[in-house]
Amino acid sequence: MKIMIDTNVIISAALFPNGKAAKAFFKAMIPPYEPIVCDYIVDELHRKFHEKFPEKQSELETFLFQALSFIDVVKTPEEMIAAENKVRDVKDRPILRAALDAHADLFLTGDKDFLESSIIDPRIIGVAEFLER
Repeated sequence: MKIMIDTNVIISAALFPNGKAAKAFFKAMIPPYEPIVCDYIVDELHRKFHEKFPEKQSELETFLFQALSFIDVVKTPEEMIAAENKVRDVKDRPILRAALDAHADLFLTGDKDFLESSIIDPRIIGVAEFLER
């Protein structure tokens, strides 16, 4: 079961290794799940850490070095699709595009724009709900 992991889950997992997001992140690393992220998410991680946590850049690099050996990084398609209009935040739309292109079954996120959307494919799931599965 392919699971796309959103930027906010990875940031929380990297910064708070004992938190719920980290538990969800590590659960997504083991079968039956096949974790994926898109190159857009990787770029967004670097941008967010540079803007909000510049003193934590080395922690991010260490975390990503380890995590990306278990996670498949997929390319984000450039061409927009109609399903993107269901996501309020324009900056999040490429992530949905990549999840659909990669045939993700689940999308693990803490982002309300995704959680409150009417998207059913892939299934949007929050951290708490994912941990209860």
